[in-house]
Amino acid sequence: MHTTDDPIHLYPNTSIQIVPGDLLYSHKVAYSSFLVGHEAIIGMNYRIYHVNRWGNIGHSDSMPIYLSRHKPLEKLTILRFPDADKAKNAAKWAMLHIDRVEKYTFDRDLDSIENNYCSKYIWQAYYFGNNQNFDLYGRDTNPIKRRYVTPSQLYRKFEVVGSFRNTLYR
Repeated sequence: MHTTDDPIHLYPNTSIQIVPGDLLYSHKVAYSSFLVGHEAIIGMNYRIYHVNRWGNIGHSDSMPIYLSRHKPLEKLTILRFPDADKAKNAAKWAMLHIDRVEKYTFDRDLDSIENNYCSKYIWQAYYFGNNQNFDLYGRDTNPIKRRYVTPSQLYRKFEVVGSFRNTLYR
């Protein structure tokens, strides 16, 4: 519930409210996005948390900074998890652990936060943020702990609530 002085955050050029735990999926094709796609999660503070191979590796970006990392008119799809509590828990975890990421690498060890990439970090946020009893792949306990997590795999687990084009930088 919002009061009159609560800010309502909307995605650029939409009437879609930003919700902590939402994912932003870009359709870019690059080595750094494991062939296709890049994902980021919205934190409780409405910053965008993601892992890529440039700079500090683990990023906490404002929307303008995040969009500056994308091509003009690039499409970003807004994905929402149906369980708001699990999404908020993931958003909190992502905020608290982004500074632990040290190296950008396609590491299959899902327990390793230090060695990470974009979609693995999202999986970890939902898993560890929900007391290690929720796996985005559908296992409630004892998930497989050594595997790759791709952006397209996660894309299918979330509801598409809309999209927008990067018109901030063109």
